[in-house]
Amino acid sequence: MNKNTQTTVVVDSDGLPRGFLEPAADRRTIEFEITQDGIGIIRLNRPDKLNAFDERLIREMRTVVWKANFDENIRVLVITGNGRAFCAGRDIRGLDYENNLTTPQYRAYVRANHELFDDIEAIEKPVIAAVNGICAGGGVEMAIACDFRFASTQASFLLPENQLGVIPASGACSRMIQMIGIGRLKQMIMAVEAIDADEARSIGLVNKVFEPDDLMPNTMAFARKLLTKAPQAMGMAKHIINTCQNVDTETGRLLERLGQSVLIRTEDNKEGMGAFQNKRPAKFRGV
Repeated sequence: MNKNTQTTVVVDSDGLPRGFLEPAADRRTIEFEITQDGIGIIRLNRPDKLNAFDERLIREMRTVVWKANFDENIRVLVITGNGRAFCAGRDIRGLDYENNLTTPQYRAYVRANHELFDDIEAIEKPVIAAVNGICAGGGVEMAIACDFRFASTQASFLLPENQLGVIPASGACSRMIQMIGIGRLKQMIMAVEAIDADEARSIGLVNKVFEPDDLMPNTMAFARKLLTKAPQAMGMAKHIINTCQNVDTETGRLLERLGQSVLIRTEDNKEGMGAFQNKRPAKFRGV
């Protein structure tokens, strides 16, 4: 942006829009790094709490995901956990406050949870969940908002909300029904049945399962594979596939045509066509 341009947009020290999220002064609940080749790695960092999320973690994650939308140095995001858990869901210490709000206030307050997962689902860059261990409640809902899920053999998946007399209400009922089927979803929610990594793979909840020491190397290898793909095409595919879960097939085909009409005008389309015709690897630039 031209420094002389008049604008009310607040930017950070990197020149990226700060947006409507007030970033934390320092990160205390997550770690974030960007590899030289453009993979952003978010590590949930409350291992003593099994990486359960509180207000601060939500805010810190949303700020990172927001910035990743605009940072061209970040091409893929990976989310994992420090310690023996991926994420145990909502920190129960915050429930006393939430549960004593009025009904309209409660809906407004917990929308922040939904918006974090919506941010993950909507970012036009691939997001991989590397589920390294315990994945429960909102942790499951965070993982299913990602595009891909790789799991350690030590991972387990549980939706325990019924034991508190409630339901998982941040995406499990809505996102998982087409992912694993209505019968299996009812087993997990109504009967509170935990599943291990192998069963999660067999029902379509995770893409691949690895031994613990192999989880991050294989996740990073897959992330680097995604770096070779056309960024705009992946972003468009992500939007259309997610939207087509909830529309009729005719509307879905219309969305496909609209998306394609944009992509065929990109430089990456020309590069891809030229690379195919000349039998060479394409070098996509996201333009």
